[in-house]
Amino acid sequence: MNGSVLIFGGNKNQREEKIVEIVNKEVNKTFEKIKDLSEKPDIKIIEREEDSKSISISQAREGSRFLDEKPFSYPKKFLIILDAEKLTIQAQNSLLKTLEEPPLYALIILSSKTRNSLLDTIVSRCRMTAIKKEEVCPAKESVNSFNKILKMNLGKRLDWAGEFSKEERETVIELLECWIDEARELMLKNPKDENNLLNIKRIIKIRKDLEDTNVNQRLSLEALVISFL
Repeated sequence: MNGSVLIFGGNKNQREEKIVEIVNKEVNKTFEKIKDLSEKPDIKIIEREEDSKSISISQAREGSRFLDEKPFSYPKKFLIILDAEKLTIQAQNSLLKTLEEPPLYALIILSSKTRNSLLDTIVSRCRMTAIKKEEVCPAKESVNSFNKILKMNLGKRLDWAGEFSKEERETVIELLECWIDEARELMLKNPKDENNLLNIKRIIKIRKDLEDTNVNQRLSLEALVISFL
């Protein structure tokens, strides 16, 4: 396989597992995790830098330059862009020529939550690999479900937030997406209850903050569960 591939759907771990699977197949290795690919001379991983909201045009150009030289130890060079939806518009535009005409020895792999979060011109230049999202939302009787959180008193909510905030950021964001779905179900069952709409707006705000900024995870969750009506 060579050219450009877009992996979308599923959750972050699933997308990264697919990337590792592709690389292993191409170079006949048995890497287990995405971190195993880092610091390999023929593999470059680009992701959002710490304290940054996006992947910059300079990072995208650096990736393109990486592909200018032939592979050193593998039969191919791999440019991997994680969370490609974080690429700025300028960064995406700078990649267009590279995606359309990559060197014969190059494989460019982009991963994104959805393909709709990227420019159509990016998507059209890539082969699609869709990952079916496994059931990641907790059962309604689970302590992590939105309905259960609503039934907790303030003290238990704060205890829960303190404990769950220890999870990976991506896990917290995925749970908030599940909460949005749960809250929408409640709103449809009782459209006259404005509290559900307010709760949805609060969850969406915190989810966006966690995705785009370096806000404190614990404080954000605590503020969110306190605000629920």
